[in-house]
Amino acid sequence: MVKLNDRVYPVFNMNQVGTVVDTNFRQTDMHLIGGTAQTRMYVVIRVDKDGSLIEVAADETMRCE
Repeated sequence: MVKLNDRVYPVFNMNQVGTVVDTNFRQTDMHLIGGTAQTRMYVVIRVDKDGSLIEVAADETMRCE
């Protein structure tokens, strides 16, 4: 689980290491057989390199150790 102020990086763009500054949940467009679509958690990351903000799905991030 990713929390505020965790140091993380996106799995598919590992050079964007930064700090989580916000989290939010959004409804997905996924329609499943026999069930409703669920919400997905997104995190806003402040990138260390240039200070920009990026939004990435929480399950596509890894914590820096």
